[in-house]
Amino acid sequence: MTATDKIHKYNKTEESIFTLLSLTTQITQSYDSIFDNEDILNSDFENFKGNYHELINDTIYDALASQIILKTIAYLDEWNNYFGVQTELKDKDRILYVKKIAKPAYSLLKEWKDLNDYRNHALAHNHSDREKQNIYLNNKKYDIPGSNGELMLLCYCVNKISQVVAEFFQDEVIAIISIISDIMVKNKIEKSESITFKSKYIEKIRNMNDTIADELMRKSVYESFIYGIINKKT
Repeated sequence: MTATDKIHKYNKTEESIFTLLSLTTQITQSYDSIFDNEDILNSDFENFKGNYHELINDTIYDALASQIILKTIAYLDEWNNYFGVQTELKDKDRILYVKKIAKPAYSLLKEWKDLNDYRNHALAHNHSDREKQNIYLNNKKYDIPGSNGELMLLCYCVNKISQVVAEFFQDEVIAIISIISDIMVKNKIEKSESITFKSKYIEKIRNMNDTIADELMRKSVYESFIYGIINKKT
């Protein structure tokens, strides 16, 4: 391996920017998927009629909306606890200035007070709150994005924050975008291959089905045997 072949070692600031931008990409993809790939977040909002969501399957919609909330919480965690905190000391003043400029967008995100509680109760812990009460059966309300408009606002704020980051870390962003693109292409290839159901997966499915079928057959035979004994006694 030559010196030019060595893998570039990224510093803490570059790693944090990578996390922020990759989460932004995932949030945007989920939002665009809800609205049939319409580039709403970069539009002028004037001509958007917003009628496609009426045709969306509820299950897909809920899954994507949940992913947006999960990724936004991860984004805020990176923003608050790593970016400018555990990143390179030489970048600290620049990051503090970035955070100052992006504060209006950040403040809008923080207006939803229950993002973490909703994540913990609805998406992670079997629909139970801290008191182990079912949040749906008890009609518990959360201060989270609850409409398409609020989801749009949330996604737009994340995108705007990342745009500010990109403005002040252009060299880092150029390198990171290339990495994110490579990862997305690689993931797409891997996922497309899995859809073809390679023989090893089919074999696993058959083995599983056979095992379950055998157990169900044994259960049926056993119950018939017991039933026969009971009938003889009566």
